[in-house]
Amino acid sequence: MNLNHQKTLSNTLPEFNLYELIGLIIGDGHIIYDKKYVLEITGNADEDREYFNKVSDFIKKETGKTPQIRFHKDKRGKYIRLCFHNKEYIEFLIYKLGLVYKNKTFESEIPKKFVDWIYMKHIIRGLFEADGSLYFSKERREKHYYPRFEIKSSSPKIISQVMTSLKSQGFRVTLRRCGEERTFGIHLCGFNMLEKWIKEIGFGSFRNYSKYLVRNRLNFYIPKMNLKERIDLLRRSK
Repeated sequence: MNLNHQKTLSNTLPEFNLYELIGLIIGDGHIIYDKKYVLEITGNADEDREYFNKVSDFIKKETGKTPQIRFHKDKRGKYIRLCFHNKEYIEFLIYKLGLVYKNKTFESEIPKKFVDWIYMKHIIRGLFEADGSLYFSKERREKHYYPRFEIKSSSPKIISQVMTSLKSQGFRVTLRRCGEERTFGIHLCGFNMLEKWIKEIGFGSFRNYSKYLVRNRLNFYIPKMNLKERIDLLRRSK
């Protein structure tokens, strides 16, 4: 992967902030507050490395301490894990920000003090990096060109809060049940909605933003490309 080109792409992404971290933790994070004081966030080992470095840099800037980033493998495949042991920061997340750390899957919600759009646009960006996906369908054409994207959650409160917030800003959203029990997806589609998302919310990582750039460069998307292939294609076709 061309590092200079990767750095150029990085400069076009929104700056990571506390509210995006809140969304990421709500989606893919796990707070341990019982004798141990740990924040864990997991992601895709191949696609999320640069994003996890960004998260680590932010936490280090906030606390002066560097989280551990490790790569693991289990029966589901490889994954990346960020782990941060710090009682003071964990208590900040729980008691100052109001993040849920028990029964998170079905009971999690965005703290009410952050439901205004000025915060929610960043929180939703973090949620999308955790539990969202951008893909392109054929829509009766030969190639995949039509944008579709969604955020999944098993928490009814999260679903309601995100849908309400997006609708208030003019996003056209639909709700659909996913294959998994008690999991729903907030679905958006179309070029206007994608461009509105880019302008008003943005993507936090290369994983999603590179898909958008490839589709715009080619006028269609090539399914199953990994991040390295997408970055290389963008570099070659400048």
